[in-house]
Amino acid sequence: MVYKTGSWDLLEIKPASIEAEMKRIEEYVLRLEKARSILKEDMDVALFMKLVKDFEALHIKTERLGVYCHLRFCENAADQRAVADMGQVEQYFTSISNRLMFFSLWFKKIDSKGAGRFIAASGKYKYHFEQLRLTAQYTLSEKEERVVNVKDITGVSALNTVYNIFTSKFVYDWNGKKITQEELIAHVRDTNPAVRKKAYLALLSQYKEHREVIGEIYKNIVNDWRGECVELRGYKTPISVRNVGNDIPDKAVEALLAVCARNEKLFHRFFDLKAKRLKMKKLTRFDLYAPLGAEKKNIPYGTAVSMVLESYGKFHPEFVERATAILDSKHVHSAIAKGKRSGAFCCGVGVELLPYVMLSYNGTPRAVSTLAHELGHGVHFSLASCQTEFTMDACLPLAETASIFGEMLLSETLMEKDPASYESMVFDKLDDLYASIIRQAGFVRFEIEAHSMMKNGATIDEVSARYLEMLRAQFGKSVFVDEIYSYEWLYIPHIFHTPFYCYAYAFGNLLTLALYEMYREDKAFAEKVISMLKLGGSRAPVEIARTVGVDITSEAFWQKGFDVIEQMLAKVEKPVVKGKVLLKEKGKKR
Repeated sequence: MVYKTGSWDLLEIKPASIEAEMKRIEEYVLRLEKARSILKEDMDVALFMKLVKDFEALHIKTERLGVYCHLRFCENAADQRAVADMGQVEQYFTSISNRLMFFSLWFKKIDSKGAGRFIAASGKYKYHFEQLRLTAQYTLSEKEERVVNVKDITGVSALNTVYNIFTSKFVYDWNGKKITQEELIAHVRDTNPAVRKKAYLALLSQYKEHREVIGEIYKNIVNDWRGECVELRGYKTPISVRNVGNDIPDKAVEALLAVCARNEKLFHRFFDLKAKRLKMKKLTRFDLYAPLGAEKKNIPYGTAVSMVLESYGKFHPEFVERATAILDSKHVHSAIAKGKRSGAFCCGVGVELLPYVMLSYNGTPRAVSTLAHELGHGVHFSLASCQTEFTMDACLPLAETASIFGEMLLSETLMEKDPASYESMVFDKLDDLYASIIRQAGFVRFEIEAHSMMKNGATIDEVSARYLEMLRAQFGKSVFVDEIYSYEWLYIPHIFHTPFYCYAYAFGNLLTLALYEMYREDKAFAEKVISMLKLGGSRAPVEIARTVGVDITSEAFWQKGFDVIEQMLAKVEKPVVKGKVLLKEKGKKR
């Protein structure tokens, strides 16, 4: 099949009409509402499981309609019809949630013996019900939960929609031509330092100019998060909300962030080395992702797909089969388009359908890597379709495993194909590892600070000044950071949409580095990785990681990932002559 950039085909999930589909969903809801009267701790287990399957059938219908409206909005955030439809459906789903929450609230409140009887008989649904019990202590009364749901749809959810609409309208004047943010970002990796600086200044100046509006959005999101989750529900800290949602111990996240902070020095070495290779005295933040040589910018989309599938094929046939199925089903929106939401993502639609992928392909190696990443997510969704609707989605940190594995496979294939460019490719990979580990962990540490500062009445400029201070500390003396980067955090959508999400990238990258090293030592390990991915979200993350011999609560484990990075760095620190690495190092001892 010949692959070209284009839009996705939403026919599988497109309703005859949104109003008609909502009426069909309403019939399910009315039947389920009647179940309130039969809920008892001594009810028959078979009756309980029939009720669970009825709720799952409703979930399938709401998921498809919700994803359809979301994808239509992402195609063009300026499309008023798409915005209106999404808002209408979100409000209806909030109503459904309020009417049917009695089931989960009842299950959280029954005694342990009664709950244990149902959990023991629930089969593949077991972890779903274990998670419900875990959050019991943070659950409010039914009336309070209903108020929170209504508040969310007209509050924090609406604020995020405003953020998306507002920032999607940003256009940039580039040499007399109006371009999108996605097109502008390609220039931050230009070989010309002046072009890189110009691109970053254009990007961040928009966010600086509009910092009062965007900052006000953020302030209210933070206040909502603290007010609901910490003050009402009783979570220990703002980040604990995310940790409990991920079912990851605070200890594991604290260990991860601590090890990331200790290893910032490793990347100081890399930035010093990169400055030498670029013949610069010192890198500036504008130069961080500068390529060592001219970057190829015209890789056809079809070639990119072939490169990704070839690299997947060297790992496991299931990676290729499932990725190909997503592509052939036209579930990928790859074209650059005005009004299209920035960034890239993969969106699951339940166990019966293939997921959808969105990216804006611009022909650069970076775009090929993004394709490998997002299709990796798609493979993970597809592999986990053997689970239930409630247990197929891996928690956020483990959800990054297959996507990052996909990137690693692509990098390995490219290095094999072009060994002469080995050093350049390693530099590109180290760029990526900084961006996806140290940078992401830095975002989370900043969020911890920002939530505290907002609680104490800090202004947007004060929060921005703290961001710059933390960023400069992260780079040490190795990189000069311009004042304009005070406003970089306003450009990071995860900070707005999903507070404290970003440690998932550091988690996923370090975990995948360790897994990839195991795979390189023993190719049969691929089967263990496939088995792990098939578990989806059907067990606690600590247990899923143990299936491949990993302890995510151990700082020693996280350090192993950085040990792999140091090995990569050490190879390019050695002098190179005619494409061969000299075995003898000069000077520096470690």
